[in-house]
Amino acid sequence: KSILLTLLITSVFNVNAQKLGHIDMQQISLDLPAYSEAEAELQSMTETAQKEIQQYEKLTNEEIEKYKNEMQNLSEDARSRREAFLMERQQNIQKKEYEWQQKIQTTQQELMSNIQSIVIEASKAVAKEEGYLYVFEKGSLVYAGGDNITDKVRKKLGINISN
Repeated sequence: KSILLTLLITSVFNVNAQKLGHIDMQQISLDLPAYSEAEAELQSMTETAQKEIQQYEKLTNEEIEKYKNEMQNLSEDARSRREAFLMERQQNIQKKEYEWQQKIQTTQQELMSNIQSIVIEASKAVAKEEGYLYVFEKGSLVYAGGDNITDKVRKKLGINISN
């Protein structure tokens, strides 16, 4: 019984001696220069996409107006061909919009994944240096009883802490 009691007491002390930490990944990510750069890149892509789509729409609208003005003078066959052409142009606009949305979304995922990797690597380094057994993300915690090491990770990344 005394050996069992000793093992139980030892395991309780070992559990209490483990260092647990948590970070606010979103807060750290927002403070990284890479985040601002990613936002600027995405904004630039969005503006480029909007300009390209607007240009396609403008050209298509010009074709529609031209068709409306010439419609009375065209044969039934010519009208059908022009209408099919205009429908195809409008479908191409929708296709371009979809392609741009996909491209922007993919780029956003890649950029955010890179930022997340930076934060995770810095968190691992801090955990190793400071002797933390586990580091959790704040958003997934129900109760944050461990140490908040967000500022330590920010410091590791060279982010100024204004407190």
